[in-house]
Amino acid sequence: MPTCAYCKQEGTLTREHVIPSFLYALQKSSGEKFVGWNEVVGKMVGGEAKVKDVCAACNNGVLSELDAYGKQVLDEAGLLVHNYLGRSLALKYEYAPLLRWSLKVSFNSSRTDGAHSYLFENFISFILGTAESPSRNRVTLLAYLASPIALDEMPAVNQPFGKAAHGAKTLNPFLIRICYGSLPGDDSFILRINILGPLVLLMPIFKPDVLPGHAAASIRRIQKMHPGAVELTGKKRFVELHAGRSTWLDMYSDQVRRVRAITGEA
Repeated sequence: MPTCAYCKQEGTLTREHVIPSFLYALQKSSGEKFVGWNEVVGKMVGGEAKVKDVCAACNNGVLSELDAYGKQVLDEAGLLVHNYLGRSLALKYEYAPLLRWSLKVSFNSSRTDGAHSYLFENFISFILGTAESPSRNRVTLLAYLASPIALDEMPAVNQPFGKAAHGAKTLNPFLIRICYGSLPGDDSFILRINILGPLVLLMPIFKPDVLPGHAAASIRRIQKMHPGAVELTGKKRFVELHAGRSTWLDMYSDQVRRVRAITGEA
């Protein structure tokens, strides 16, 4: 019998959205063709990716509750819009549920391509809410706000993303990408990245033998690589983010070039 990727119980499995359904709904309401970048197929896509390895109890219970919390955080921050015009952001959060949700989204994505799914096994109980928050030298969460870009500085890629501007002079569209990265010269962690519109959530997942001091040094290097990135903690429930040096276009430059090839733009 197949087993649930979360609770490990045998039984009938259901389809779980890789990206929460409320984010798909937001994208579709814009009338745009593309939702975000799909790492597996290597292109921008508009379809709803799903994994079929979650039992109904987990899917309709704790995982649904985490998606509701993620929606609350993004909504209260004013992020659930097609074009975010601000250069700062007030982020109200509770650390444990936000980290649980971020891990859940990244874990779902990792199971579609087999990359790093093993990294999440030690965090499943935490995601389900049955274990305490992992220590900082196991995983932590940083938030970064991407900068908008002036439309007159990107005439070649004004479409298909330019429609989201609706008369505005700057563009910061709500595109979605769940991916991963690394830090040159530092192999102590895998950096999982959830890009949700202008909000970028960075999750360094450290190797089991990494000491707290070494993890702290790696976190500082991540912040140096992403100036403006703020580490979230359980001691705070509010941070103010300011747009960093990187724009959404910097994060999607390769993807935008591929979109232009797909749409036949010069």
